[in-house]
Order: sequence, then structure tokens, then C-alpha cells
Amino acid sequence: MAAQRRRPMGRRAYRKKRKKGKKIFTRGMRVTLFLFYVIFLIGFLALMIKVYMINRNDGDRYKKAALSQQAYTNKVLGYQRGSIKDRNNTTMAISLRKYNLVLEPRTLNTDEEIKEATLKAVAEHFAADQQQLRDAVKNKPDSMYERFDGLKELDADKVESFQEKMNEKDSKIKGVWFEETYVRNYPLGSVGCNLIGFMSSENAGNYGVEESYNAELCGTAGREYGYFGADLKLERTVKPAKNGNTVVLTIDANAQQIVEQQIAKFQKNGVGAKRVAVMISNVKNGEVLAMASDSTFDLNDPRNLGGMYTEAQIAAMSEEEQVENRLNMWANFCIGSAYEPGSTFKPFTIAAALDENLVNEKSSFACKGVVQVADREIHCNGNHGTVDLRHSLTQSCNSALMAISKKLGRENFYKYNQLYGFGQKTGIDLPGESAGLIHSQENLNPVELATSGFGQTQAVTMVQMVGAFSALINDGNYYQPHVVKEIQNSEGEVIETVAPAMIKKIVSENTSKKIRSFLKSTVEDGTASPAKVKGYSIGGKTGTAEKKGRNKKEYLVSFIGCTPADDPEIAIYVIVDEPNVADQAHSTFATEFASQIMKKVLPFLGQYKAKDS
Repeated sequence: MAAQRRRPMGRRAYRKKRKKGKKIFTRGMRVTLFLFYVIFLIGFLALMIKVYMINRNDGDRYKKAALSQQAYTNKVLGYQRGSIKDRNNTTMAISLRKYNLVLEPRTLNTDEEIKEATLKAVAEHFAADQQQLRDAVKNKPDSMYERFDGLKELDADKVESFQEKMNEKDSKIKGVWFEETYVRNYPLGSVGCNLIGFMSSENAGNYGVEESYNAELCGTAGREYGYFGADLKLERTVKPAKNGNTVVLTIDANAQQIVEQQIAKFQKNGVGAKRVAVMISNVKNGEVLAMASDSTFDLNDPRNLGGMYTEAQIAAMSEEEQVENRLNMWANFCIGSAYEPGSTFKPFTIAAALDENLVNEKSSFACKGVVQVADREIHCNGNHGTVDLRHSLTQSCNSALMAISKKLGRENFYKYNQLYGFGQKTGIDLPGESAGLIHSQENLNPVELATSGFGQTQAVTMVQMVGAFSALINDGNYYQPHVVKEIQNSEGEVIETVAPAMIKKIVSENTSKKIRSFLKSTVEDGTASPAKVKGYSIGGKTGTAEKKGRNKKEYLVSFIGCTPADDPEIAIYVIVDEPNVADQAHSTFATEFASQIMKKVLPFLGQYKAKDS
């Protein structure tokens, strides 16, 4: 019988056969697995409950224990404030690198021998109170950062010599490090004090350039983050500080120092006065080259009144008086104080009349020593007879100036006052500028118009006068007065140049030329002859202003001038307020003083004597 061929098993048959076979997971196995899962879930829930209970009942204790194993540091990294330099790169303000000593009590408390050796070394090297150090280590055992008042602002050489001891082979000095900081220093002491300003206790600029350019001088603080682990190793993340920019002044430090020395000499050995002030500027671009008064103080100790008062005077002052006297001492008279200018204002009145074609060089004026204006008599400083326009300035004739003011009228007079910048701030880049005080057009009645024309009854500032005078003799081109020349970054690269700003034309070139000629005649043959300097061509005008309370006979005398007279480059303005003499009404005090200053300072400003002098 033939063998039958075996047919392959179909899918359905295979499934039936498999069902009849042995099962992979038995019932017992499934029960066991289920019980294990239930037990695991119960245990996990019990653990979570236990963690919750521990956290609720003992969380603070365990947290403290964890924190005791590590300490977090987060300290500010100080930036170096930018320097202030004069036009010749002489440093007038700088931030010096210093160091604060920091102790780590937690490190020191790990070893008694190391602690004693370290505290002894610190106390001996820096002349510190060892008991104070020991108390700090004892009272703050877990601290990793402790500073001390007596161990701040340490010099680099002192720190370096201590670090050498720390790095010796068998040194037991541990847990000490030094934090870098900066301290403001003024190498020239009081030179330029009212101009430069100083730092407050909050490390911000007060007064002067320190205040007005505070944003440029300030850098950006850095920060250091880190953890001290159980092994006392510090894992650091550092964001470096960015240093401030350097401000370069238009000031010449040599000229500034000479001016201040001459003022001090005048006050101590000369006539002396209630107040003396001097400004020198570049006629061609508005740069201030020197700015000083007799109000001085040490920039490194700005609260000390010793530069202005004796110990006995200071002791007699109340606390309020000391505060007031400090404020007066810090203020910059050249920009912040207003006064009646007197006859130094006359060139401006004459220039306005020339520009309006109301007078010319052939115009003449009668002077009988007194002029009747409205209901009062106003006196001249002499009886000059008949004077032309030139001699109305060289002889400083009040009568002629009153006639010129009358020709101008209130509208024109006020218009030129505004054009010259009187009654307005110049915008000089220093804080504390005053606008002065002039008559409104409506209030320029006959008497006010007459007296304003020769410099009385209106108040101006020195910087206003210097700015306007410089324009008057510079073809009428008014440059904004300024004390900063450029800004440099911390690498010394120039990032901003303060370009001279010619902001308006105040008179015509022809008028300017005539005024220069008149000013030269005033020094050569007129009332300003004491201002002559051998070898130099000087032009200028004197001023003698009777102060308010006319019966007191108190005067502010002055001189404003320039050199070379025909094409001026340098302007100088000197004020002597209430000379210490019985008869104050003599501009000679100011003109002679101006001459003494120019003799010494002009060579430093690139102005030299004529070869044939």
C-alpha cells in the first residue's frame, strides 16, 4: 500500500495544538508576581511617608547639616575707576589697587596649630589686634569670609611680602586670602580741586569732572560665584569687571598749578582779597586751560577745612557752619557765582552798537563827569571832555557808554545780551553752573539801560564772560566753553573726541577787528597799562564794579585780556573781589596781578616773547 503524503499543518491547526500544550505562566507564578508588586507598592508608599515625616519633623536639622558641608560664595569684583588726566597726560586723578585681607574661620578651625600660626603671622605682619582676629574665628566658626576694618586697603608690597611667607615650604599659614579693591587718589593734591571734584563715601563723583563725567569714569563691577565643598575646594565661576574710561582734560596742569600758586601768593603776601579767581582759555576753540580761585582743599581729604581755616576757627564753628563752609569750599566760583562785571562789559556794548551801525570810529561823545538819566544823576569815573569811540574804551568813559546804550535802545541791548549768552548757562561740561541775572527787555528802563551799558545792575559769571569775550575777539565766532578734550578706554584708545563746538556768530568780523584794536590801545595807552607783559602784545579791559549796598564802598575789580592782541589765541580773566585795602576802587590790583600770571604761565601755553623784546 502506497505511503500517504504528509500534508503540512495549517495555521488554525497549529493554534489548536498550542492551546492543548503546556502554559508558559502558571497560576502560581502569576499569584507570586502580584504579591511581589503589592509588597513593593506598600514599601514605596511607606518610604514616601517616612521621607515626608522626616522632612516635616527634622528638615531644618538635616538642612543645616548639609549646609555645614559646603558654603556658597558670591562676591563683587570691583572695577578700576577711570583716570583723569590733563592735556599733556599728567595724571590728576587715579584709582590705585589695594587689598582687603580676608580670613576663613572654618578653614582655620580645622587645625588648632594652623589657626594659631596664621593669626600670629597676620597680627605681626599687619600690626593687627590678634585677640580681635581670634574672637572672629571663634564667634563665626563656619564662616569662609571675614574682613576687618584695620586690614582694608593694604598696599600691594605689604601683601606680596605676606604671600611670600604663605608660600614658603613649611608654612602653616592657611585660610587667608586677599580681596582686590581700588582707592581714589589725587597725585597733585589740591591742584584743580574745584574743577576735578572728588569721590563720595558711596563711590560716586561729587562736584567737578568726577560728577559730570561719572558715567564715563565708572566701570562695570564683575562677580565671582562659587561653592566650598566638604573638602574645602572652591569651584569658581568668574564674570570679570570692566574698568572705567579715562577722561582727558583741556586743562594744562602746569598752568593750573602756576595760577593757584600765584593766587595763594597774592592772598598771603600781596594785597589779598575776599575772593580771587582766574580763568584762562583758548580763544580759538573754547578749551579752558586753567580755572582756579582762592577756595582750595586737598582732594585726598576733601572734608578737611584746614586749607581755608585755622584750627581755632574750625573749633569755633558749629556743625551747621562747618557743613556750610565745606559747601562753599567745594563750589566752583568760576562757573557758579554771579556778580556785576563793571567796565569789562563795555567792549560788548560798543560791539553791539558797531554791529548795528549806530556808531563808528569817528563818533564822539561829551563827558562832563555826570549824566542826568531820568530822575537821577549817574557819575562817570572822570571828566573826559570829548572822546571818540576808541577813547571811550581806552579811558573807560561811563558817560560815553551811557550815550551808546541809549542809541542801542532796550530792544537791541537785550537782543545782544541774549546773543552774547548773558543770563543763560553756557553749557560747560561741569556741574553747578549759574545762569546769572540780566534785565528783561521790559525792565530796561532808562536808568537800567544806562547802568547796564557800563556793567552795573546785571550779574554775570566768569565762564559767561570768558566765552563771550573770546568770541568777541575771534571774528565773532562763539565756541562753547569746555574742560574735557577726549575720552579713552582702559587700554588708552581714544573712543570719543570732544570737538570744539562753534555754536553761533555774535558779531561781524569787521566789528571784532575794531574791538581787538581798541583793546590793544587800552593796554598800550589806556587804563589797562599795568597789564603789560614785556615781549608780548596784550589787549584787554579793566573793570571796577561797585557792589550792591553802594554806600559800603565795596568793589569787585577785574581785568579781561588776550594775547597776541592782533590775533588772539589766549584769553585771561582775573577777578579780585573786595581787596583788603580801605580804598578798593582801583582796577590796578587786578591788572598787575594778571600781568604777573601771564609772565609765568604763557610759555607753558606755547606763547613766547617776541624775538626783538
